[in-house]
Amino acid sequence: MNNKLIFRLIKSSLEKNRQTRIPFFLVGVFTSMIFYMVASLAWSKYIVGENGELFYGADNIALILTIGSAVIAIIAAIIILYANMFTMKDRRREIGLYGILGLPKKSILTMLCYESLMTYGISVGGGLLIGTFLNKLMLLTLYKLVGQAPVSGLMFTPVAFVFTIALFAGIYIICLIYNMLSIHLSKPVELLHSNQTGEKEPKVKWVSLVIGVVALVAGYVVALKCKSSIEALGDIFIAIVLVIVGTYGLFTAVSIAILKWVKRNKNMYYKTNNFVGVANLMYRMKHNASGLASICVLSCAVILLISCVVSLVALGNQNIKMRCPSEVVVRYTEEDDNTEQQFWDCVHGIEGLETSDELQAEVWPTAMEAVEGQYGAFQYLDEESRFDYTKWKQMYFLTQETYNRFAKEPISITAGEAYVVSSTNAHFSEIAIGDQIFHVAGEAELGAMNYVRDMSMVLFDNIFIVVADETIARDLMQGVITQEGVDATKPICTSGFEVEGELTDGQMQQIRDAVAGLTDTWKVEFEKEERGYFISLYGGVLFVGVFLGVVFLVATVLIIYYKQMSEGFEDHHRYQIMKKVGLTEKEVRGSINRQVMILFFLPLVVAAVHIGVASHIIRLFMTLIVYVEPVTFYLAIAGSIAVFALVYCFVYKMTSSQYFKIVDAAEHVA
Repeated sequence: MNNKLIFRLIKSSLEKNRQTRIPFFLVGVFTSMIFYMVASLAWSKYIVGENGELFYGADNIALILTIGSAVIAIIAAIIILYANMFTMKDRRREIGLYGILGLPKKSILTMLCYESLMTYGISVGGGLLIGTFLNKLMLLTLYKLVGQAPVSGLMFTPVAFVFTIALFAGIYIICLIYNMLSIHLSKPVELLHSNQTGEKEPKVKWVSLVIGVVALVAGYVVALKCKSSIEALGDIFIAIVLVIVGTYGLFTAVSIAILKWVKRNKNMYYKTNNFVGVANLMYRMKHNASGLASICVLSCAVILLISCVVSLVALGNQNIKMRCPSEVVVRYTEEDDNTEQQFWDCVHGIEGLETSDELQAEVWPTAMEAVEGQYGAFQYLDEESRFDYTKWKQMYFLTQETYNRFAKEPISITAGEAYVVSSTNAHFSEIAIGDQIFHVAGEAELGAMNYVRDMSMVLFDNIFIVVADETIARDLMQGVITQEGVDATKPICTSGFEVEGELTDGQMQQIRDAVAGLTDTWKVEFEKEERGYFISLYGGVLFVGVFLGVVFLVATVLIIYYKQMSEGFEDHHRYQIMKKVGLTEKEVRGSINRQVMILFFLPLVVAAVHIGVASHIIRLFMTLIVYVEPVTFYLAIAGSIAVFALVYCFVYKMTSSQYFKIVDAAEHVA
């Protein structure tokens, strides 16, 4: 057959199937564009150059973008393959008719190759073209959020360009192979009557059921048992993989098993609504289980990203204040009794520097581990356990004198008593440090610990222990193993103060020089610098979170659209059968509507449960980057679920109206 006729058939097919083919082209353009844009930013010289990161936190942003591009690649493959399966299913009758009319399979396969090449060229070409022009806009948005000056010129990343072409070539080749096999292995008559072929009742896939249940339960256990941020770092990816596997098993096997159980229950099954609904739901789950599982997973991603972004916005200033509770905060080791006074003398001697609200705190920090099987008992790290960070509990010992400087309600305790507060809200009646036991007289105020806590240690459980005096605190540090020449009994001093007027760069350097001349171990933090650092990191994470959230939301909508379209074309046969067996128009409509709603909202319900279980480990994981206050985060989770549910209902209204139009049109055609 000559190419001219093949191209005429391709043109005719495109015109007749505009309703399904145009969205397929748009899906390809959108996914390739988004992947190219994220990959371009991940490998952009304007984020990480030859000499390293161009702004604070750029390495982390590049890493998150790289992970995001891998996730988008997976999502793109799922959406395109899903859309291709639907498009091909809709064309089976058309291709079967070509075979009946004498068109050789070789010519049909050639036509499919040309179509795939054309689809690939339009989709990827359009995506790369649009992505190239939008890349600069995305970079400028990122720079605006992190407080960087805008750059000039068009941004083009050759590595991302080539990788996008190769990735989507692989995806469309897989689509072509699927299409060719579905045609090659079927006879023309089978293709022509494919939508009228009787189906067998789906069977329970016991292997998938067992794997799904075990994976889901294991994922939940991993998420719920996680106790610290350092554990979350290793466990969160294991939990995510297990829950994804469990979700697909839940929809593909567990749902069928439940419906089979309902069918065996005669009291439930032999009722008009249940009899029709359960039977149809089994076939619907058979065809749509993977799509529903994908919608559920993507819904989880959207809700989590929205929650994280909202938490970052809500807790931004609080994070800055916790990192730098005064305009200037200096931490140093007290070498002798005069170190503190010498420091303040140096600060007061800096020309033009006027200080106010001067504060001073002393604390003895160390890492310890909990004694197994003894709640409230902690032991010193030995040479082996001191490098096992999963066992670490960050302990802070401070005197009641220091604590009373910052607490709203002062306390008074004796030698055998202590006030204790934990960052994980753990409560103690007694607390044992080595061989010393203290009666816990009350719970300290966590907010009073901002000056003594080290924000770089928030990834561990923080336990603050207020003791009667300095002698007890020094005695508690006697068992701490340190590097040679380091005296653990010396406290870490924190000196903080506000500055009248603008703090100059010269004054900042003089403060650094002053503390450096007093001790070998010191750290100076300026709120102005910390705010800039945090905004850079916070802005980058905010940008990536919003961007990926939009991508996941659009991906969810696209899969929902194709699922509704697919069900619409399939349901007109069920619609006719139910009318022929005696059901009224109202009963038929009601039955189908209930089935559609169950399948549509089931992923949302399951996603909400997943989020509820995962919220704990997600919060701990976020603490690796910023402090996340529990109440704020859980409110953000609840609000995100509510907002997403509203968007989800809107999508349902839009796609269900299209679904019923297809069913009605199919009825008249039939």
